[in-house]
Amino acid sequence: MKILILCTGNSCRSQMAEGFLKSFDSRLEVFSAGTRPAPHANPHAVSAMKELGIDISGNKPKNVDLFLADPFDYVITVCGGAQEACPAFIGKVKNRMHIGFDDPADAVGTFDEVINVYRRVRDEIREGFFTLYTNKIKAEMDREANQLKEIVKEKYGVIASQSKAQNQSSCCGTTSCCGDVDYTIFSEDYSKSQGYNPEADLGLGCGIPTDFAGIKKGDHVLDLGSGAGNDCFVARAITGDSGKVTGLDFTDEMIEKAIKNNKKLGYSNVDFIKGDIESIPLANNQVDVVVSNCVLNLVPDKEKAFSEIFRVLKHGGHFCVSDVVIKGILPVKLKQDAEMYAGCVSGAIQKEAYLGIIEKLGFSGLTVHKEKAITIPDEILANYLSEQELAGFKKGETGIFSITVSGYKN
Repeated sequence: MKILILCTGNSCRSQMAEGFLKSFDSRLEVFSAGTRPAPHANPHAVSAMKELGIDISGNKPKNVDLFLADPFDYVITVCGGAQEACPAFIGKVKNRMHIGFDDPADAVGTFDEVINVYRRVRDEIREGFFTLYTNKIKAEMDREANQLKEIVKEKYGVIASQSKAQNQSSCCGTTSCCGDVDYTIFSEDYSKSQGYNPEADLGLGCGIPTDFAGIKKGDHVLDLGSGAGNDCFVARAITGDSGKVTGLDFTDEMIEKAIKNNKKLGYSNVDFIKGDIESIPLANNQVDVVVSNCVLNLVPDKEKAFSEIFRVLKHGGHFCVSDVVIKGILPVKLKQDAEMYAGCVSGAIQKEAYLGIIEKLGFSGLTVHKEKAITIPDEILANYLSEQELAGFKKGETGIFSITVSGYKN
């Protein structure tokens, strides 16, 4: 969900509201702006927020004009008092709201007196936006997340009945996504990997996480979004007879296909279970290594997914996942086309936000092993980008990327 918070100077109230909303839910895309942005975030607001563990010191106030081309689910003005004129947003927005707060910048007196005013306004902002989040925004996001899960489940049920060649003939596995376009821009070549089974490879990955996962003989490996079992069988070749591999998927058709493939191979230490990545049906501290390949971008609540990964890992265990992320701000129309040309990446988030979630949850030794730009045809880019934007896109400053990243649970 995309939210824009507006206040004249964008130096304290809107900045604090942005900080709180981001802390409430990592799924939210939150921005703030003003009609007369200040040179920097208000230092008193920075100090007041830091007391609660929220850092807004790096936030630079922005002009609302920067966001007029972007559609928003909510635009919320936070100016208070009859003497203030709230900024007007003339862009596309589903819901407009106003939650007014006094301007703490008007406070006078000693340092303690002034900072106490900022604390009062800060606490009022936290209460007002937490009420909005719990009573309205969270319910909407949960409803959208459930709808997305059903769409993904249906889509991958269809993919399970297709061959690798059929899946690769359309950029996201089904022709309903992107018509007659033929671009295989994500998948990696597993054919040289030990344990590779062609019948289990549906061409749906965006990396080879097992190459970087540091799997050892005897390890218990969990593959999230295991599909037809491709990464599970490669992992099993490394863990050997003394290890164990568990594949988790929430699509019945994929589970059935993976079990069928496993029966042909005759592995007694590989099993496939049905479950949701946001609620993994395993006990705490169970597995040595978690892998996943181009799946977490489809999970609505990535913070919950990584918290579940953290929970099921043994102390000293680690994860290694390949996934899709975004760098920079993609023009909306380009993103819509990119979703068709780049494997339906509607769930992909900013790379910094993705890595930030992992760090926030307590993983250590975070390492990005591989990063690959996803190539989108020039004829598509030219429809939405200026020559300068196109040059920046091709230099890697903006775009869609696959990354392979790992981290440890201490």
